[in-house]
Amino acid sequence: MFKEVGKVRNKLLVFGLLTNIVVHFYIFSYLPPEQTLGELYKIIYVHVPPAWVSYVAFTISLIASILYILRGDGKYDLISFSSVSLGVVFSGLAIVIGMIFSNKAWGTYWEWREPRLTATLILFLAYLGYLVLRASIEDLDKKRSVSSVYSIMAFVTIPLSYVSTKIFRSIHPLPELSPEMRLFLYISFLVNLVIFSSLLSNLYTKFKIREETLLGGDEYD
Repeated sequence: MFKEVGKVRNKLLVFGLLTNIVVHFYIFSYLPPEQTLGELYKIIYVHVPPAWVSYVAFTISLIASILYILRGDGKYDLISFSSVSLGVVFSGLAIVIGMIFSNKAWGTYWEWREPRLTATLILFLAYLGYLVLRASIEDLDKKRSVSSVYSIMAFVTIPLSYVSTKIFRSIHPLPELSPEMRLFLYISFLVNLVIFSSLLSNLYTKFKIREETLLGGDEYD
């Protein structure tokens, strides 16, 4: 049965990756340029969806961490750990692509006057700190408890990233998207979410097997 579930996950991942290629081929080949940014605006289709997915990942980690504290079930800790691991990857990807856009738009890879870039970097470093802290703790129960509390506290960086442009003066461009442009932004996000979901399931299973091997039992059944 586990092999069949694994095959489904892998098929879902392949489907998501292939769909992502097709969607972005259409975006970069057929969507019209935006009136102020021209063709450069299309970078949002590979920049914004990973950022949104990272918000989803860290929200899942928050919920799983709260559930672990309330119920003490190790599977919630592993869900949180798996989700943070992927969230760091997706937020890191968003930052790198944002730097490429920054270089094209402002002539520099990093613009400290842009609050969303800085806030997203803070978010990335906060959750990278989660992974570093977790790796430094050997005792499993302590690792789970400290990681859960840290995940809950780190979540404050999510609203900070979102409202940063509203609180501070921003030079972040806001392209005028037609309904078709906006539709494909949402489609790109959904495809990225499919990829994230399949990766999350695979990563959780990998961590689950590893911990069960170390503990010598089936704790998460």
